[in-house]
Amino acid sequence: MTALFLKETWRNPWTLGLLALPPLLALGFLGRGEGVGLVGLYSGLLLLLPPLVLGLGAPLLASREEWAFLLGLPLRPFRGFFLGALGVFLGLGLPLALGLLLGAGVLGLTGEALLWLLLSGAGVLAFWVGLAALLSALLLEERRALGLGFALFGLLNVLYGPLVVALAVRLKDYPLEGFLTLALLLNPQEVHRVGLLAGLKAPVLTGPVGYLVAERLGEVGPFLGFAHLFLLGLALALLGALVFARRDR
Repeated sequence: MTALFLKETWRNPWTLGLLALPPLLALGFLGRGEGVGLVGLYSGLLLLLPPLVLGLGAPLLASREEWAFLLGLPLRPFRGFFLGALGVFLGLGLPLALGLLLGAGVLGLTGEALLWLLLSGAGVLAFWVGLAALLSALLLEERRALGLGFALFGLLNVLYGPLVVALAVRLKDYPLEGFLTLALLLNPQEVHRVGLLAGLKAPVLTGPVGYLVAERLGEVGPFLGFAHLFLLGLALALLGALVFARRDR
């Protein structure tokens, strides 16, 4: 099942966009230092990578007709769906990794910065593939899965910062520390960004969300941020497989 979904992912010509995207983004951060280039490229990926992942992954994972055929094979639904999501992750991961290597070459990244660029790309990809898998399992209809996925992208990657800061300022006189901490944990992409800034000591302001992360969660290193990002993506994919298996009954 993994090989099948990987092959289907590679057949889509838009997958090549993952190869071209990082080096094009990297051009905007030439000559600004290793730390700034890394964090800038990661922030750019947060805005441009999720729509590609949703657009390429959700139609495969949410197709009722495709699953109606595949579940005729001697394969348990939970295992089949999870292996399908893994195939999408691997199918998108290879061109993304090559694109990140090209982007690192444009920026002249070496050593630790190169490693964290590859891990950051893998973490963001895992998170959005996991989210696409869960939405696909819940809805089993391509358009609805894509619509809800793009709505969550807008919330988590466009509106998230202003909303969290507005809540923190507006509700500062109320005992809502637990709610605010939960809001920060629900978007591990920002937690990892703050960890990268702190770990690499990049001369870039963390912004108000970074201040809130440090205040509510304490010091977050890049490895902790990456683990949170990647493992949450894995958990979402497993939850999607569980939902799919229960629906198949």
